[in-house]
Amino acid sequence: MLHTARTTRISSAPARPPHLPHDCRRALALLLALCLAVCAGACGSAHNTSARTAPSNSASTASGEVSVAMQPYVAEQMVLQRDAPITLSGLIARQDGEVDASAITVTLTGDGTQRAGKATVKDNRFTTTLDALPASETPYELTVAYGDQTVFHLNTVYIGDVFVASGQSNMELNYEQYYGTTAEARKNLGSAFSLSDLPELVDDPGIHFIRAAHTTDSADFPVDPVMGGEWKACTGTDAQYLGYLPQLFAQQLRADEPHVPIGIIQTAWGGTPIRDHVPGGSIYKNHIAPLRGTHIAGVIWYQGCNDAWQLQNALDYEAQFSTLINDYRTVFEDPQMPFLYVQLARWDGAQYTQYVRQAQLDTLTDPNLKNTANLGMTVTIDTDKGTSSVIHPLGKDIIAARMASQWRAIRAHKSIPSGPPPPPRAAPATARCNSCSRAAPRRDCAR
Repeated sequence: MLHTARTTRISSAPARPPHLPHDCRRALALLLALCLAVCAGACGSAHNTSARTAPSNSASTASGEVSVAMQPYVAEQMVLQRDAPITLSGLIARQDGEVDASAITVTLTGDGTQRAGKATVKDNRFTTTLDALPASETPYELTVAYGDQTVFHLNTVYIGDVFVASGQSNMELNYEQYYGTTAEARKNLGSAFSLSDLPELVDDPGIHFIRAAHTTDSADFPVDPVMGGEWKACTGTDAQYLGYLPQLFAQQLRADEPHVPIGIIQTAWGGTPIRDHVPGGSIYKNHIAPLRGTHIAGVIWYQGCNDAWQLQNALDYEAQFSTLINDYRTVFEDPQMPFLYVQLARWDGAQYTQYVRQAQLDTLTDPNLKNTANLGMTVTIDTDKGTSSVIHPLGKDIIAARMASQWRAIRAHKSIPSGPPPPPRAAPATARCNSCSRAAPRRDCAR
């Protein structure tokens, strides 16, 4: 839910349909402003926690009704990246004419300091960049004003280190989705271990997170309804909604720097191949592209199981993965952004797991990478605590500790560790068939 001080709270604006012509978008935005004004007068204050709508506010000014709609991840208890320029943007519309960019002011106030910036406007979208702030557990207030009127407000915003946690189920793996019902627990525990073997949930109010919903229907970032329209702290029962790996990773970092809040944007989606996460893929368009321009500390990634089921997907993995890393660094405007990823654990359920594992190793030196700096792979071959018969093995605490060691090494400008080295590379299982010239396991050649 939104907490909006000194402003009228009204229903959230509908998510923008993608690819509308500029004139149509402008007309829609102006119509939105009118609808918001009518709604505010008729209904008073209200809120909407739908995963498909953006936080929106409006205020009456001398020049008429002005409305602002932010991306849904710009919400209460969010964490903004420390020591980096803070870029914020949103849709803005005026009921009776063009928006005056000079009248828009965005302000962060708290911890004895203030950052303010003017905005630029293009196609009914305003953008502003504020100067960097140091880490602070003392919350800031975020205010967007038009003239002397507040049109958007958040009471609680923290400054710390923000990580995007992406991939598939071994990154997403959390108590609520994977063990929260008897049926899910039975499916994901197998006969290898029990609920008592799971890691303890982290209880730390300095860790905040937001989770993307499993939907690709909107052009906006789709906040999962379990979030209630805001970021949650990783405490009590709320910790069950955050993946074990990202919360344990955050716990490690908090032990090093307890004064630095950690923010997790979880975009992982179980059962998805890498093609859905690269530019052009549905998850990329809906979960990553809306974050463009946001500054973060880095990405943590665990994915590849789905690509290990088919030979061609496994053989294509390295090229897809290097493309993904390049593009994520472009989205977050950091060519050397730390990108820490997990090599697949030992599991024989998918025929070509070893191929994907090798591709992940080779990615470290892939010539298609624009920059190999701050790239770390975590070896997991020895981390499953004897439960390699399940696709979601234990040992997330070990993986989190290794990834945290990589983060420390990056911060200290030291060599990045990977954990115990993988076993010696076996003789190539693929070769060019002399008959058909197809790259495939020798045993699979039809000729």
